[in-house]
Amino acid sequence: MMGWRALGVVLLFSCGAAAAPASEGAGGEGTPSSEEAPSYGHGRQFGLRAGLTGGYRMAFRYASSPYCSAPDPAKSEKDQQKFCGFSAPLALDLAASFAILDGLEPFLWGRFGLQEEPKTDTEPLLLVGVGTRIYTMSDSAFKIFLEPAIGYELEGSRGTLRAPFDTKDYKQDFVFHLAAGPEYDFSKYAGVYLDAGLTTGVVRAINSTMELTVGLQFRAP
Repeated sequence: MMGWRALGVVLLFSCGAAAAPASEGAGGEGTPSSEEAPSYGHGRQFGLRAGLTGGYRMAFRYASSPYCSAPDPAKSEKDQQKFCGFSAPLALDLAASFAILDGLEPFLWGRFGLQEEPKTDTEPLLLVGVGTRIYTMSDSAFKIFLEPAIGYELEGSRGTLRAPFDTKDYKQDFVFHLAAGPEYDFSKYAGVYLDAGLTTGVVRAINSTMELTVGLQFRAP
């Protein structure tokens, strides 16, 4: 009888010892109870993005600024239209970047007009510049970014809007750019973005474009 009791004690002890590691694995420190969420941070990645930009452009001319509408030969030069508003021609927006941190991504910027701008008699937009994107929630698939940048416009005149007294010179322009919007990453290597912003030039005239851009973002490695 004593032998059966001893055997029972041994079996109970063995079962308890075997069950203990299993219970630790289920909820203890040995094995996590759930998988970690994937990170979509882009620190130390190179990036390339391409977008299509359109918007509404407003120009306030200085006395020496190019016209912003067809000049009226019946009016003197000082009486020509000073303020104009019109739809901005579509442009291709490109940038190459390198993310120093998940939330900080400096970039080289280019914007290339797909059409001439008849209202101001300028050739298709040609703009180069630098800027950075500052991300919130930088390690999640859905992000919000702020995008400050500066640029330099290089396009010139088409030479078609000329009045007899017109001696206007199309100076190269310095611009300030600020935009913000959401980005959604399908993976660490590709995503889509939408931003709304304002680009303002100050040399040729005081001209601002309220703009909307939609595009694709690619990154590696």
